[in-house]
Amino acid sequence: MTYVGLLRENRPFRLLWLGTVVSFLGDWLTTVATMEIARQLSDSSLAVAGILVAKTLPIFLVAPWAGPLADRVDRRWLLVGTDLLRVVLVLVMTAFTIAGSFGGMLVALTIRTAVGGVFIPARTAAIPDLAAERELPVAMALNAGTWSVMLAVGAALGGVITQQLGVVGALGVDALTFLVSAAFLWFLPPLPPREEGTATPDTTFVEGLRYLRGRVYLTVLLCQKGMLALSGAALVILPIYAGGAYAGYVGPLWLGVLYASRGVGSALGSMGMRKLVGDSTEHMQRALVPAYALLVVAHVGMAFAPTFPLAAAAIALAMVGMGMIWTFSGTLAQYATERHVRGRLFSLEFGLSMLGTTVVSVATGAALDAGFTPRTVLCVVAVALVAPLLLWAAVLRWAHDA
Repeated sequence: MTYVGLLRENRPFRLLWLGTVVSFLGDWLTTVATMEIARQLSDSSLAVAGILVAKTLPIFLVAPWAGPLADRVDRRWLLVGTDLLRVVLVLVMTAFTIAGSFGGMLVALTIRTAVGGVFIPARTAAIPDLAAERELPVAMALNAGTWSVMLAVGAALGGVITQQLGVVGALGVDALTFLVSAAFLWFLPPLPPREEGTATPDTTFVEGLRYLRGRVYLTVLLCQKGMLALSGAALVILPIYAGGAYAGYVGPLWLGVLYASRGVGSALGSMGMRKLVGDSTEHMQRALVPAYALLVVAHVGMAFAPTFPLAAAAIALAMVGMGMIWTFSGTLAQYATERHVRGRLFSLEFGLSMLGTTVVSVATGAALDAGFTPRTVLCVVAVALVAPLLLWAAVLRWAHDA
């Protein structure tokens, strides 16, 4: 099964993928635009961290409600409804931006992210219902690779559009993308959270946590994205790298280039490395160890890069490792879960990732404002990333439920 073959032969998954493509494009357009808004209306690293918090923490906070909702309600209606609601919220963000209210824009962005916290687990939980078992590794790699490619394309376009049309123009394009995404998702088949005629299980969030009792392997898998959040420090540092750290590389255009480097690296890690590693469960499990090692080395490279192109290359290298971990851990987790509990578990998984990113972003912003250099912060992150590497190696050796 190839990526093109999956999209050609599986119409329902193709519709989900097309909606995802358009939605991701808008997300990255907004990322560059909101970073530029923070730069224009506030001159603090904490303001950049505030944008990252608004784009991450709400997903963790809504997880106890978003997960059970995705396990109770037809996931198709959740996907369409949350897309349409986000159209309205982007327009509200635009209004606050025109009024010059950074605080109001930040509140609207926070609510928009919370709505996205319902969309994300519903979409992830729907993938195994739209892809057969033999298609699942390809579908998961394509899903992660799409995020990566659209990061590269969307960030690059975001830099150009924000520079040419301004932040208001970029937000307007973002609103349109959610509308187009909803149009694609409208034609999905029904996506009930359980088989028709089966007994209704306990769909509370607490019961979802109980499902993990005794499942050490699955629990650690679901924590992988949360541990990857350590690398979120780089997101706070990117505007510094594109804000005068390197002579001749200043402005939203170069910030878009850095985000595009992240996308290229992540695409190689998620889609390209799958070709090398293969779809074997054992191979995916073992590939996570060198992926973390690559992440450590790349953060050291980011810290000591003497030029802007070398910094961009180190960022891309880090994302190769992240793309591998994100894709392989996600695929392995899909194999290890059951249909009726996917919404809660993947809401928990992504929520932990966003909580970690929030904590790391705030800590990084505070450290930079306190006088610590980007080099120091990145070196600390590189050392910290050794811990999840050792944890996963231990799980592979000792976890009995693997």
